[in-house]
Amino acid sequence: MKLPKQLQPYAEALAETKIPSININGEIKRTTPLESKFGGQPYWLKADAYPTSKSGEALRLLAQINFSEIKVSIPGYPTEGILQFFVAGDDVYGLDFDDMTNQDTFRVVFHENIESDESKWLTVMPDFDDENYFPVEKECALSFDYSNEIVSRQDYRFNVITQIDKILEDATDEDYELYDEMMEAYDELTNEQGSKLGGYPFFTQEDPRTYGDYPTFDTLLLQIDTEQKLDIMWGDSGVANFFIALEDLKKRDFSKVLYNWDCY
Repeated sequence: MKLPKQLQPYAEALAETKIPSININGEIKRTTPLESKFGGQPYWLKADAYPTSKSGEALRLLAQINFSEIKVSIPGYPTEGILQFFVAGDDVYGLDFDDMTNQDTFRVVFHENIESDESKWLTVMPDFDDENYFPVEKECALSFDYSNEIVSRQDYRFNVITQIDKILEDATDEDYELYDEMMEAYDELTNEQGSKLGGYPFFTQEDPRTYGDYPTFDTLLLQIDTEQKLDIMWGDSGVANFFIALEDLKKRDFSKVLYNWDCY
């Protein structure tokens, strides 16, 4: 990793933060029920109750990841099975601001074993009002590629890991100027934006794990970024993140997931 001169004293600390991610690329097109996608029709069995909120509102498929389509695996994540993310079609896209782990108006579902008998698949889906709020306007087929990332500046662990902020202790004007230069150089190195599995998150505001009861959600399960060419828009050019504790991910326990989205 080639670092600008300002960041070279932090090279070792930054190198230790490097983790893999799977970048998600989209194309607007129809998909089959088993394919990875944003929007569209999910893989679902007739025998299983379709995801709804406590009020009875059917939730809408936001994303479906078929791990058998991903050629390179990353530690902790499934290598097969289908992971699905559902949200309500309301003005906050199913987010509970008081409890971002409340899987009422959003839901994360993992199908470890896939039924090959298509006669058992659900084919008649709930009717969704096209006027409802939903961040994914058109169905997108997904493809994947592999990358490595160093910790993003917005991640709640950034200052603890790097200790870069210590330069501002008893800072002079020159120290602040140096810090700004370092952060500009750092932002050019990181790759937190875009849609992906794993890696480090991007926020338009701040990391919700910085305060309160959320620090244990240490792993980025899924990020879906605004992408105009795919007709994906979170509020005013925002981004959505789903986080999970690594130990829960390894156990394939998706009952405790932190869902957040923010915008400019």
